[in-house]
Amino acid sequence: MKTFLRLVLTSIISTIGLFAALSMVNPWIGYSVALGGWFIFIYSTTNGNRK
Repeated sequence: MKTFLRLVLTSIISTIGLFAALSMVNPWIGYSVALGGWFIFIYSTTNGNRK
């Protein structure tokens, strides 16, 4: 359930970042927010349980 909530939160954050990139003069900030959110999600789901 925690993974599903993280997936939903990551999807919302990346959608907001991509919509913000549509209206910016320099859209790379929005792209980096969207891709950074997915990178953190993938990193936390694959390496989060290892100690």
